[in-house]
Amino acid sequence: MVVYDEPDTHLDYRHQRTVMDIIRKQCALPHVSVIVATHSMNLIDGVDIADVVHLKLSDSGRTLVERLDDDTHDGIDFHLGQIAAAVGLRNSVLLHERCFLAVEGPTEQQCVPLLFRLSQGLPLQAAGIALWACDNNEGALHLAGYLVKHHRTVMLMVDADSRTNKHFKTEKLIKAGLDLTKQVSYVGESEGYNELEELFSDLQWAAAANAHWPRPKGQPWSADDFTEHRGGKFSERILYMIKQRAAESSPNGKADMLYALVSMLTTPEEVPQQLRDIFTEVQALAC
Repeated sequence: MVVYDEPDTHLDYRHQRTVMDIIRKQCALPHVSVIVATHSMNLIDGVDIADVVHLKLSDSGRTLVERLDDDTHDGIDFHLGQIAAAVGLRNSVLLHERCFLAVEGPTEQQCVPLLFRLSQGLPLQAAGIALWACDNNEGALHLAGYLVKHHRTVMLMVDADSRTNKHFKTEKLIKAGLDLTKQVSYVGESEGYNELEELFSDLQWAAAANAHWPRPKGQPWSADDFTEHRGGKFSERILYMIKQRAAESSPNGKADMLYALVSMLTTPEEVPQQLRDIFTEVQALAC
């Protein structure tokens, strides 16, 4: 058995990787076991989450041992570790973040950090919130269920029209252990909208389109161009319209389109009220 105590202290990144390579080679030997005591997030993030043992002091002063573990079936550690890696959650995040905010996909993953910082005055990381995209993936719900089961705080933020998505049906959310009144937010539903993009005003959309995807000279975008597309799949309709009518450039997709709008906002009041309310709730959960 080989025991290391803070082996990468004071080393630069290149030599930290060298130490990790040495440890991996030792672990690969059939007759060798290795224990590493470390506070290094780089080192913690460099191994399988199932191999991480987290030691912490309880309020009573006793040492508690935490690890990614569940006895529901064989291989659960590997399974959940793979899911966590797929949605971009590092080992250190799984161990230390106070709240996990799950969103639908790349649009939210790109835009929510900007919107949260503008609304709340600090970045997600500083608030102790880890953001991850479900990508309409049932595996993400398994991870959410695992986190809830082990008393971690989780909030799921999805578009109102996701109620029809087979992965986000009410019975599946309940099965995952999520409290539908406190841990699930359907974006737009309270205002009769279907999706995140609809929360932004037609004036905001027109301003973004004029700045990023201008129409032929003398034909600026107006709020009315966007108002006429309300009521259906708003994001798809306006994306198609912009691509058809823009003079030269056009957004690469829905994520690029909304990010262009969001990047133009400068005050908290420009962030839709429903999002500000959700961000306040998530920040309170993280505290």
